[in-house]
Amino acid sequence: MNTNKTILSICNRCRDGKEDDLKSRGGQRLLDNFLNKIKNNKILNLKVRSVACMSQCKRPCVISLTSENNFTYVFGDIIPDNREFTIELFDLIRRYSNSPNGFLRRGERPQLFRSNTVSYTHLTLPTKA
Repeated sequence: MNTNKTILSICNRCRDGKEDDLKSRGGQRLLDNFLNKIKNNKILNLKVRSVACMSQCKRPCVISLTSENNFTYVFGDIIPDNREFTIELFDLIRRYSNSPNGFLRRGERPQLFRSNTVSYTHLTLPTKA
C-alpha cells in the first residue's frame, strides 16, 4: 500500500467545445464535478490541485495522478460532464493508492482509464541526508 499522499491534478483550462453553451471550460467543470463528489466522500491521503495548464490541448480534458517515489500517470480525453468518469476516477485513485509503487497495468485500471493514458513515468527522488 502506498503511504504517501496521492496528488490529483486537474487542468482547469482544458476546452471541450461546450464553453459557449455552458459558459465554463471543460477542465473547470471536471474539477468542480469532482470536488462536489468528494465533499461527501472522504478519500484519505488525497490532495486535489487545480492546474492552469498541462499542455495536452489535443487530449482534453486532462488529469494526472502522482505520489512521491511512485509512478505518475497523465490521462486525457476525459468527458467532464460524464459522471461515469467521476465514478471511475474514485476507483482509479483507490487502486493507485493501494498499489505499493503506484504502478497499474492497463487491465488493473478502471475501464474508462485504460485507453486514454497520455503518459506514465517513475521518478525516484533522493532521500534527505
